[in-house]
Amino acid sequence: MLLSNSKLQAQTLIVFAAAAAAQAAEHFSCKHSRDGSRLNKPTCPRHSRSVRDVYMCLGSQYFRRAYRMSYKSFWELYLKVKDEMEATFKEAAKIRRLARRKHRRQLRRGNNRNPTPPPPPNGKIHTSVRLACALRYSAGGSPYDIISTYGISHTEQFDSVWYTVDAVNKTKEFDIKYPESHEEQRKIAEDFRGVSTVKFECCGGSIDGILIWTLKPTLANAKAVGVDQQKFMCGRKHKFGLNCQAVSDVRGQFLDISITYGGASSDVVTFESSDLKRHLDQGLLAPNLVLFGDNAYIDSQYMVTPYPNTSGGPKDNYNFFHSQLRIRIECAFGMLVQRWGILRSAVPRNISIAKTITLVLALAKLHNFCIDAADEVVANPLLQDEHHMTTNESGSVPLVPNADASKVLGREVTTPDDLIGGGEHFDDAPRQYRRRQQDDYHRTGLCIHVQDSFMSRPRRRGT
Repeated sequence: MLLSNSKLQAQTLIVFAAAAAAQAAEHFSCKHSRDGSRLNKPTCPRHSRSVRDVYMCLGSQYFRRAYRMSYKSFWELYLKVKDEMEATFKEAAKIRRLARRKHRRQLRRGNNRNPTPPPPPNGKIHTSVRLACALRYSAGGSPYDIISTYGISHTEQFDSVWYTVDAVNKTKEFDIKYPESHEEQRKIAEDFRGVSTVKFECCGGSIDGILIWTLKPTLANAKAVGVDQQKFMCGRKHKFGLNCQAVSDVRGQFLDISITYGGASSDVVTFESSDLKRHLDQGLLAPNLVLFGDNAYIDSQYMVTPYPNTSGGPKDNYNFFHSQLRIRIECAFGMLVQRWGILRSAVPRNISIAKTITLVLALAKLHNFCIDAADEVVANPLLQDEHHMTTNESGSVPLVPNADASKVLGREVTTPDDLIGGGEHFDDAPRQYRRRQQDDYHRTGLCIHVQDSFMSRPRRRGT
């Protein structure tokens, strides 16, 4: 019996849909993740790049914009945190191996032995790639941009952030602690004297607080840090957050930092319970040196604040010259937030309050590292590259000066927008690519979300 046209078309569509689904399942049939730990989550090999490949495509100017430091400073940072990152990764890998052994024992009890997982499809992720992923994400880059650039999975991208955060916080060279030597303190005061119009010689640092914007923490997150849930609400800014108190020098480097209270606490409450206050009471500062703070603090033998309610006269003049030095901590906070775009908006919900504290501490230490690295004068990359710009056979100018782009990635590079990426800093890319780039990344993120939902959907019994 012949089928009608409508039934024949319906069966044809079903056959084509089944074939397409089978082809997609075969394409994503790798049953292991990058480290071979999640055997039931399908992944596929991706094209991976090294940090050098990205630098050759971007050039020095865009690399510095994307990663907030020069290529040379990046490798200096890599050498400082390499050992700690590898140690942290080995410790995490050990925990994963123990979890896999426990899973295998459970399977053996059910007479279902788990086969040995195959090697990862893309090989081991280099430590420099993990560091680059963490820097780009902290700078405000889109996770989808990082994933597509370096060819890693979602979980590995976020794991790389915490490997880097732990390594930076464990490196003693990056520790932020107010200097105990009176010679170093007088050197700080001498630097402040150089920028003071009336030559104040008593400033040992400027102090203030900033609200680290977070979403409303859960009861478990608030309990983990020992702070009531409502204590995170800042009534003045109508935001949830953490009160971060810091002291800076004239260059904007942090000399002391403390994150122990929620956004509802005032600066003076945070200061009174800080370790810095305890050390100041014990005579930390050299004679005739004080900290410059605003009216949120209280005048004492080691703290000076402006005169309140002044309108002209000598007191108002003093407040003006006082603010010349006190504003340095405001500039330091501004540079911190401008450099690390993840702090421009609320910290993502998947980052707990305890992890937010460690993240901000690590970013403050990297902020100090970037200021030290900027002491070396770096030539303008545009002027440096224009002298040796060469043209290809078609007469167009390649993106990479002094290099054949086809030898870098096997193709000619025309625009850097696929490497710089989205996030909070679309101005990192050239102006003509920003809108197109933003639309592309929104579209890519939607496709990846739909793909993950399709692949992770549980199957019905008997199918």
